[in-house]
Order: sequence, then C-alpha cells, then structure tokens
Amino acid sequence: MISIEELEKVLSKYRINKPKFRGAAVEHKSLPNMLITFRELIIDNVPPTQAKFLEKFKEKYPDLKLKGITSRLKRAYLSYVREYHLGFLLRGQFDNVVYDEKTDLFGVDYVIYYRDHKFNIHAFVNTENGKYWRSVKDGRHNFVGYHLDLPMNLENGKRVGKFIFYTGDDIKLLREQMDKIVEGEENEKV
Repeated sequence: MISIEELEKVLSKYRINKPKFRGAAVEHKSLPNMLITFRELIIDNVPPTQAKFLEKFKEKYPDLKLKGITSRLKRAYLSYVREYHLGFLLRGQFDNVVYDEKTDLFGVDYVIYYRDHKFNIHAFVNTENGKYWRSVKDGRHNFVGYHLDLPMNLENGKRVGKFIFYTGDDIKLLREQMDKIVEGEENEKV
C-alpha cells in the first residue's frame, strides 16, 4: 500500500479536463457502473488518469453514444478520485473502513465500523449540484442505520495539482459526529 503522500505526489501530475457540457439526456440516465471501470484501472494503489478512464469506459461500451456522456464521465472521474483519496484519510484514522461497488450501488460511499457501530458515510462536494445529487440518493434508497453526510467545501479543501481533496479537519469533524452518536447511546443506557 502506498502512503497518502505518495498518492498525492502522483496525482499532482495528472492532467484534468474540466467538464463543460451537461446533457439533459445523460444526466439522469442509468449507465453501466462507472466505478467498476475506475477500480479496474487502479494499479499498485494508484488510480488511472482521467484520459485512461474515459478511454477504457468508451472501449467497454462502444454503443453508448449519448450527448454529454464525456462530460458526465469527467465529473464521475473527479468524484471517484476524491473518494479514493478520502479512503486513505479514513483508513489513517479508523481501523475498519469498507469501500466497494456493492456499498456504492446502495448509495453509500464508505462504511466505517467504529466503537461497535456501523456508520454509512455519504461524501459529496458542498455545492448546489453536489447537494442535489446527495438528495437524489435519499429518493433512490431506503437507508437504515447511521448515515452521516460528509460534505466537502471546495474553498477549504486540500489542493493537489488540479484536484481538491478532503482534509484531516474534515475527518476530525466526522469522528466527533460519530463519538457524539455513540456517547449519546451510552448515556441513554445509564
């Protein structure tokens, strides 16, 4: 496993093309699981470049030709790299962190087992669009248990090359939320 510093060093050199177009037809369309393609391309714990991700997805699904598909793939890529980096931060603070396609399909980005509790984490950028897509998850899934939002403010994020990532302060606030829940339960038992 590489360190977060090594990961950031590699990612700082990646070229990113920002998505410019949002095609109404493709925004709400169900697509093949893009995360699977992203994860297939991770080699030695290093995610693919944006260009490699787009190329591989289009190679796997050559008949998928929708206006706006490239822009949607570019946005998904940025999200996947951000979430992947977040995993390094989470695993640096928690012993049992789960991130996989199955949890993603159920609308959860990470599952953290902490102090004998299961916490489902929803990571998103704290923008109008990010909050909108987070609310869409609520309509698609019947969540049970502890679900905590982890919004990331772009202006406070850690800049690494063209990326903006979560910081240790974000994880500290998350841990405080989790501790408050656990301690609240313990106080109810007394």
